[in-house]
Amino acid sequence: MIGSQLARRLTRALILVASVWVFADAVYLGAQDVDERKLWDTEFLKKRQSAPAAPAASRKPPVYRRATPAGVSNDQSPGEMLGVTIWRLRLSRASDATDSRLLLQEDDVKSSYAEWTPERAEAGTTFAAGEPVRLSIESPRTGFLYVIDREQYDDGSTSAPYLIFPTLRIRAGNNTVTAGRVIELPEGSSFRFKPMRPDYKGELLTVLVTAAPLAEISVGPSIQKLDPALVEQWERQWSATSERFEMVGGAGRTYTKAEKDAGAQARLLTQDDELPQTLFRVVAKPGSPLLVAVPLQIAK
Repeated sequence: MIGSQLARRLTRALILVASVWVFADAVYLGAQDVDERKLWDTEFLKKRQSAPAAPAASRKPPVYRRATPAGVSNDQSPGEMLGVTIWRLRLSRASDATDSRLLLQEDDVKSSYAEWTPERAEAGTTFAAGEPVRLSIESPRTGFLYVIDREQYDDGSTSAPYLIFPTLRIRAGNNTVTAGRVIELPEGSSFRFKPMRPDYKGELLTVLVTAAPLAEISVGPSIQKLDPALVEQWERQWSATSERFEMVGGAGRTYTKAEKDAGAQARLLTQDDELPQTLFRVVAKPGSPLLVAVPLQIAK
């Protein structure tokens, strides 16, 4: 009997201790959310221009959650936020707002066009083979943007690297960026996941923002193959610790008119416009380029 009573008391004590730990953990996560909001507020949003006129009604700022382990949680450096939004495309419905639609080439048939509605997707999304996607990139600093693409395979290897931006087909090769200026890829069409090998698992995009044009790159009329050793050199030289943050409740939301206009280079995004779905916090050495890897995975 005594042993049974002691066991019950120990059980109650353990439950109490566990409850305290759960409560403490919840408080910690709440504090962490506040810190994360400060990150995008100070390192990304405020670098955009303010709106020319005050908005009719103020809205709550979005909340971001950490989507990767706290790899730089002990680093007090502010870092820089690089914004990326992956858009998964679906054929437009009659109920979709006209401003949220894009008229894009359907597949590779130049004479065939269709209206598509872009919806936000998190960077960790697994896409279906053949699914069309687009990419929006926004840099927090003035510089020059380069985007490199490689196929990924099950064994961890990749294909040769290809420079998909800049090319003379997009903005006549102009790859300058600044806060609020959005670069959309590809221009006038979409990426589609088309496995060429049985062990294909997706694409690996390397997004690079430099202070000056890369001397090794000569912008050509279309996508160009790069020397793998050169890309590996850049990655060794400029790779830095980074964290990924995702907008809470952002996935599935459709394109806005402001984002559409900014993607068409008709305007810059301001502090009153939508923020990117994904923010990468990069802790790079002062003066170093920003380099981020963005994997796009497909379902087998």
